[in-house]
Amino acid sequence: MKMNNLSLLFLTHLTLFFICVCSQNIAQTQFVYKWSETYCNKDTPVGCKQIPPLKFTLNGFWGTDSNGNIQQGCRDPEIRDWNKVFDTTMVNKLSLFWPSLTKQDSKDMWKEAWNTYGTCTMERFKTPTQYFNRASRLDSEIGDLLQSHLINSNGIVPCDSATYNNVEILNSFKQVSNNKDVSFTCKDINATHAYLNQVTFCYTNDAKNFVDCPTSVTNKRCRVQNIIVPRPSPPKVRAFFNTTKKKIFCDNRFFFRKSI
Repeated sequence: MKMNNLSLLFLTHLTLFFICVCSQNIAQTQFVYKWSETYCNKDTPVGCKQIPPLKFTLNGFWGTDSNGNIQQGCRDPEIRDWNKVFDTTMVNKLSLFWPSLTKQDSKDMWKEAWNTYGTCTMERFKTPTQYFNRASRLDSEIGDLLQSHLINSNGIVPCDSATYNNVEILNSFKQVSNNKDVSFTCKDINATHAYLNQVTFCYTNDAKNFVDCPTSVTNKRCRVQNIIVPRPSPPKVRAFFNTTKKKIFCDNRFFFRKSI
């Protein structure tokens, strides 16, 4: 009987240990996209094997504490059958918005994302499948909006010779986030110019509703005078602006900037 009580006590402590190491007090979740051209060619070279044309791809999906600190390195109490997690349906979904741009295998990258960040969100997403399905759902809700407001609307034209100010970029992103505050970072060129790099959308801890990003995140926002959204291939003709009609000629095409 004494051994049984000791065993029960051991199992209780073991269970509590796993709960502690696998779950954190997540106050918020963040969905972070990167502009692939900046990541691959304008930032420190990473040896990208492919660059999706004029497209944001996911950089990370993680939870943060109330101060905006990313929670990572929690422990998964289970041994996962990754072949079941990454079945054909899941691979097809994730590949659309979360591809590996480098030589790293996509499945290894997704597995690493779960082990590093997803395990700390287990109070909300108890399995890798739930975590990745939520990421896919978020992208389906905002991915097309992000493209249309920043790229396809001609409000912001990806062009190495076209520049935009901080407010223009921010307002474009806030059209996607229901006017909640977002953060975006840049890769500096010099004191006045930078390339758009990443954008962070912040959500409630269950990743269902937009919330304002905390100041610890927004304080890192790019604030240079001139922001460039680079094209995957350099434009053949430099951009020029018609100030009356807000017309831009870039990459042998005309674009009309809408009011932002």
